[in-house]
Amino acid sequence: MKVHHVGYLVKRLGRSEEAFIRLGYEIECEVRYDDVRDVNISFLRNGDYRVELIEPASKSSPLYPLLKNYKNSPYHICYIVSDLEASKKSLESDGFMVIQDTQTAPALDGRNVVFMVSADLGIIELVEDSGGNF
Repeated sequence: MKVHHVGYLVKRLGRSEEAFIRLGYEIECEVRYDDVRDVNISFLRNGDYRVELIEPASKSSPLYPLLKNYKNSPYHICYIVSDLEASKKSLESDGFMVIQDTQTAPALDGRNVVFMVSADLGIIELVEDSGGNF
């Protein structure tokens, strides 16, 4: 599996974007609203390294409670996979547990994603490879 991005949960997306830009990142994708998770998302890139900034849009976002633990810090690594279901099953047999089953990700051009967790690694996301550059 290849890393697609590292997801940062942030309190103020605009301020976090500015901080990453000062570190040499460029905005790869303007802010998009993800109505599935009620979050605002942007992607920034520095060479081959991509970060996803995730800002809960309201207190009703399922990610809002995570701000207590992960405010302005990475909380998941996303891996791009060619077969989402096969990769999910393989990781489940290795002890990973699904915490959010397969859903579309509006900020990732509608591709399917699944979130899993491991006691040894924390949260990971798998995203289906669309064959594109993003």
